[in-house]
Amino acid sequence: MTSVSSTSSTTSATSYSQNRNDFDTDSLVEAAVAARLTRADTLSTKVSANETKIAAYQEMQTLLQTMQTSLGTLRSEPGTSGRANDAFRDRTAYVTSSTSTTASTILSATVADGTDLGTHSIEVLQIAKAERLGSGSVNSRTTALGHAGVFTLGTGSLSASVTVTATMTLDDLVTAINAQSTASGVKASVVKVSDGDYMLTLTAADTGKSINLTAVSGDDVMTALGVTDSAGDAAVVLQAAQPAKLVVDGVTVERSGNSIDDVIDGVSLTLYRAEEGNSLTLEVDNDLSGIMDQITALVEAYNAFREFVLTNQTTGSDGSADDSAVLFGDATLRSVSQQMQTILTTEVNGVSLADIGLSFDSSNALELDSTALEDALLNNFEAVQTLFSYRMESSTSSLQLLRHGDGPDSASFTLDVTVDSSGALTAATVGGNASLFTVSGSTITGAAGTAYDGLVFVYTGKTAQSISVKLSQGIADSLWQVTDTVADSYDGSLTGIISTLQKTNTDLTDRISTIKSNAETYRSYLLDKYARIEAKLAKAQSVLDLLEAINNAESSA
Repeated sequence: MTSVSSTSSTTSATSYSQNRNDFDTDSLVEAAVAARLTRADTLSTKVSANETKIAAYQEMQTLLQTMQTSLGTLRSEPGTSGRANDAFRDRTAYVTSSTSTTASTILSATVADGTDLGTHSIEVLQIAKAERLGSGSVNSRTTALGHAGVFTLGTGSLSASVTVTATMTLDDLVTAINAQSTASGVKASVVKVSDGDYMLTLTAADTGKSINLTAVSGDDVMTALGVTDSAGDAAVVLQAAQPAKLVVDGVTVERSGNSIDDVIDGVSLTLYRAEEGNSLTLEVDNDLSGIMDQITALVEAYNAFREFVLTNQTTGSDGSADDSAVLFGDATLRSVSQQMQTILTTEVNGVSLADIGLSFDSSNALELDSTALEDALLNNFEAVQTLFSYRMESSTSSLQLLRHGDGPDSASFTLDVTVDSSGALTAATVGGNASLFTVSGSTITGAAGTAYDGLVFVYTGKTAQSISVKLSQGIADSLWQVTDTVADSYDGSLTGIISTLQKTNTDLTDRISTIKSNAETYRSYLLDKYARIEAKLAKAQSVLDLLEAINNAESSA
């Protein structure tokens, strides 16, 4: 009976011992925690997918903004800022010589935007020079001059006083004069003629102006040094002051300096030397090279965007979206692409891109024929401008378009403006309807909700008029409106989409952090739980080992 009981106990102990050795706490805990983290892994996958989309949307936004840069110069936006950035208002100057002398050695010319086109003749008779006076011979620049007195010197309306003491040297006098150069307009220097022979020189800062010297008190220092004679006149004139003299379109003009910007409207001239008898030809023309550069930039920017579109339309052999097609089927991308295709194939006043050397290849990318474009710019400049720009034609220069906003793409109407007895604007009507426009000062604004909503005009006239107005929207302005709506950094639709995805990722990341934190808390709970179980098992194992030892001892007895 005892032997059977002993066998049974031994078998039970062996079974328990085997179960104890197979109890893998770490694996149990990791499996339980991993189950809790499954949701975090799913959310992390969503975050990664969103980040990939954000990067794609940002790339799309950058591509469209790059396109906007060239569009901005081609759309001829109304208003002061628009005119300053209008490639079609840019001008360039060409100067040619009637002799073998290179024109650029005689003068250079720059032209302001919007300057009237035309040709001018210019002959430079003399350039402006600054007066330079010298002194008599001084045997040392570092020995005291021995003269004490006060004198004034200056040019034009400028004048300053210089005080000389008996201990001052020639170098000291130069320093004293130059300390007042801003006030006097005269600078001094010392020229070494030879050993023991030095000369004081005085030079006017401005051309065309004489240097005035007057003794005030004490010694007449300038006369003592031989700069002036006993009558106070210049004794040694190294270079006489003279104005620039030139003949422009048959009219002889003089200016005090060699930088001249008030002879031809919008043209700034810089004179370098005179050549009497050489009639230079100055031609003010459109900056065709600049326009071609901007159109080329537009083509390159559009093609980069087109390549982006094609990448996001790529499918695999099974017809599903390729991994590179992050925005496959995206409504915003599809809409922008379709709108651009429609705009680029539109004619404006009977002119299309094909008429100026632009065509589409098999993938709908743009191809540019530079020769055809150059020919169109040379022979039909206005048609090219109309094709790209937003333009207003008016029967009077008194009416200017300030901005068009979301106004009509094209329109023709007669605007009747009325003024009061003082010439102040009182009303603007179309077809007798005064509700279509509002008036404030000299500004005429299209009323909200009407066909003219978004239009803002400025009327500078003082009399009542019936003004014919024609508006037309070119493809550059149309494309700019589309890209601005989508890609504007502040309120474009892409900015909104990106912001929403970023917020979603922030929320998801917060949820992931919470899940991971809770999982770690659960890990700690399980480790503590299994530690307690293991402690109990260890204690039970000790009791079992004791019983087994007793049983073995009894069996042996």
